[in-house]
Amino acid sequence: MKRMITCMCLLAALLTLAACSDHEASAEESIPKAEAHHDKKSVKRQIKKKPDTSAWVKTKGTARLPILMYHSISEGNSLRVPKEEFQQHMKWLHDHGYYTMTPEEAYLMLTEDREPREKCVLITFDDGYTDNVKAAYPILKKYKMKATVFMIGNFIGHKNHLTEKQMKEMAAHGISIQSHTMNHLELNGLAPQKQQREMADSKRLFDQMFGQRTSVISYPVGRYNKETLKAAPAAGYRMAVTTEPGAATRDQGLYALHRVRVSPGMSGTAFGSYIQNVMK
Repeated sequence: MKRMITCMCLLAALLTLAACSDHEASAEESIPKAEAHHDKKSVKRQIKKKPDTSAWVKTKGTARLPILMYHSISEGNSLRVPKEEFQQHMKWLHDHGYYTMTPEEAYLMLTEDREPREKCVLITFDDGYTDNVKAAYPILKKYKMKATVFMIGNFIGHKNHLTEKQMKEMAAHGISIQSHTMNHLELNGLAPQKQQREMADSKRLFDQMFGQRTSVISYPVGRYNKETLKAAPAAGYRMAVTTEPGAATRDQGLYALHRVRVSPGMSGTAFGSYIQNVMK
């Protein structure tokens, strides 16, 4: 009888322990599920919808898009375009009816040979300098223009570079933040695995920071090789831009798109002639 009571007490203790373990396991599992659901819902709210292309028209032949390449909007060297000149460039585009595209729109244009307007450009800035928000951004807002900043992941908040707060302010008003890798290393000099990390880590950073699907990468200094062309789509990008001159077309390959470098010293009129010649 005494042995039976002891066994019954032991069995009750085991059942109680099992119930507690099941409850703890259930609670532990429910926390990440709830967090994951919340994160997914939050990101879903921020990810932009696919552009409305219902009114777009077919291009004349294969789509050709001038992707304008700026760096710093200041004075000092061949990569710096003074604010006054940038103002003239944007005014010329505005006055001549150019439509400024988002990366998502550019992708659709290049892959589907359709466009929202006969004259389109994609305005880009490499490196993410502070003057992009202080000098260029007010001008873009004035003319209600969209643009893209290719930001270096590990340079965020560094001297003369954009902060997260500044980028989010710009992103709320038509400026897309895309990838310029994590450390601005010349990709063609890196091992394939290192190239992959530079691109994948940057995409992950901006996906999380902006609740977006980061879709475009600009190769630092425009350098790339055959391994780069494999790594970019593997990292999840849909397009990549180089520094090779000319209008972009899908015939170049979506991961080796050309750009139109804008150098200092051009008035609005000279800039306009330059853009028109690119498209001839």
